[in-house]
Amino acid sequence: MRCAITILLSILALASVASAQPALPAGAVLFDDAVSAYQRGHFDSAAIGFTRIVQGGIDDPRVWYNLGNSHFKSGHIGAGLVSYRRGMRLSPRDADLVANYRYVRLFAADKIEPVGELFLSTWWRAAVDRLSIYEARWLAAFSFWLAALITIWRFWPDSSKRATVPLGIVGAIWAVWLLSTGASATCYERDVASKDGFVTATQADVRGGPGAEYTLQFVAHDGLAGAVERTESGWHLVRFPNGLKGWLPSSAFDII
Repeated sequence: MRCAITILLSILALASVASAQPALPAGAVLFDDAVSAYQRGHFDSAAIGFTRIVQGGIDDPRVWYNLGNSHFKSGHIGAGLVSYRRGMRLSPRDADLVANYRYVRLFAADKIEPVGELFLSTWWRAAVDRLSIYEARWLAAFSFWLAALITIWRFWPDSSKRATVPLGIVGAIWAVWLLSTGASATCYERDVASKDGFVTATQADVRGGPGAEYTLQFVAHDGLAGAVERTESGWHLVRFPNGLKGWLPSSAFDII
């Protein structure tokens, strides 16, 4: 029942656009034109308009949300997923972005099951995915200074008030710092170090090496997720969710 409600809400969200203009005035006219094109059903034109906005330096989750919707409505699943994920990096708890991202993933033709991982790893990533890298860094910095100040207060010589701060409180705050530091490192790996992305071509040959002359391994379709391990001669070596690796033309795979 919950799954059906989520899908219904996603369909309703895809039928509309976030009409509030981005904060930067430079994108206001382009944004209005792109929204107008979307509302008239000109989804390709809307996608072009929203793309011009982000190419102009406006990095706003509402723009990425609308660009994702425009791509999906135009039949480009992978490009839509890339846009949603870019928006989620800025606003990871945005209900519309998350719902549409999950909904559009259902349309990917290739259903590759990810390699299993420990429950704690799954739980940790699910928790950290609710934080942006900026929030995680702020939390780590704040908890460090708070823990340092309380520690100094607690162990300052001749302090008549240090007994008012139990050692358990000091330890708990340092534990929060450790967790937030780990979250910050995970966010960095997710948003900066890793090169996750999606196949954005209708279909693309996955080959055994960086060139069309290498053995064809399988055909990947629009919306298949993966992570780029290295790039060579216009080809990406992509690791897929099941652990398999293969080479794709860089034009067929878009990194988030």
